[in-house]
Amino acid sequence: MGPEGPPARVAVEWMPGDERPEDLDKWQRVVDSAYAGGYGRVRLVRQADGRWKVTSATTMMPNPSAEGETLPMSKAMREAVRAALRARGFPVP
Repeated sequence: MGPEGPPARVAVEWMPGDERPEDLDKWQRVVDSAYAGGYGRVRLVRQADGRWKVTSATTMMPNPSAEGETLPMSKAMREAVRAALRARGFPVP
């Protein structure tokens, strides 16, 4: 049996690390779609009210980056991820 779908292109960092939504795969697909086939990193921080805040997102990269490599941050990509999650009804402020 093959993999269920394409591998994630965007690394999502969940804060705190032990808390993640139950439908993690759906979140990942939406974040990947915001990057339109590119690669990057996104940080989502759980808020006191249970919602997830997109606190940072890197610029879209044409290739995967090395673990720990510093990438430029992008306010436009942060807003794109936020908008994509919101449009699909995810709890994002």
